[in-house]
Amino acid sequence: ANDDFAHEIADLEIDLAALEYTELRTLAAESKGQMAGPESSILKIRGTEISQKITELTLEAIGDYGLPDERSFGANEYIGPDYAAGAAGRYFNMRKLSIFGGSNEIQRNIIAKAVLGL
Repeated sequence: ANDDFAHEIADLEIDLAALEYTELRTLAAESKGQMAGPESSILKIRGTEISQKITELTLEAIGDYGLPDERSFGANEYIGPDYAAGAAGRYFNMRKLSIFGGSNEIQRNIIAKAVLGL
């Protein structure tokens, strides 16, 4: 199971590097006066998927300590490390990113139309 988790972390690091390079290519093209193409949709989709994966792996790493607890409701008592408090809330909050700025499905349609010239 640890090998699977380490593999997921490595995949996430690769995805982050690819996202960074795509963003840099987009910024370079804009600095030359070129209009953004489907790259902006790609950045939106991949950015949201990566953000969601980070919160998912965080919950996986902290296990049961990531469960919503009384601290979320104003209580002062908490069992577990401080960094685990709120992890579930962040995870659930990140689910909405797939919808913000146009759903990922709509963004994929924009990419398809741009690539196919429709």
